[in-house]
Amino acid sequence: MHEDREHRTGEHCPECGAPRIDGMNCWEQLGAILALEWQDPELQAEHFMTVASYNLQHPAQFTEQAITGLAQQFREYLNKGLPVTEIRRRVAQSAEGKTKVLKPETERRPVLKLWSMTIADVYLPNQPQGAAARVKAWAATIRKELEHELLPNSSSAHA
Repeated sequence: MHEDREHRTGEHCPECGAPRIDGMNCWEQLGAILALEWQDPELQAEHFMTVASYNLQHPAQFTEQAITGLAQQFREYLNKGLPVTEIRRRVAQSAEGKTKVLKPETERRPVLKLWSMTIADVYLPNQPQGAAARVKAWAATIRKELEHELLPNSSSAHA
């Protein structure tokens, strides 16, 4: 999405397709964005979307139940304004007992999915201004792409 490619290198994430920026992989780019939250209240207000967007683009580490639940909460947050406090309550309730959300490392099988926007479009070195707006745009594209995946193929309906 963003045209400032001067800091990007050739290596890409095997799961979301994001390029490295200044040698940083997508996990490190997420860490840099989260660190900016301390200085930017507008960005801090988008914390749920930042983390949820990243995790939805990196589902291999999560159980199917966990990633499905996250996608549902994400859509309800964006589509219906579900408060983060309610999301936290639901997650705490569903994670009681021995419920696991992470797969053992030996069972994680990343599959490359090319997204139209990734963390590399949000993390722009030396350009922290506008990060909250970029997170919102990132979440919106993920929502659109997830909803597109859920729609039945309508091309055969008109045949």
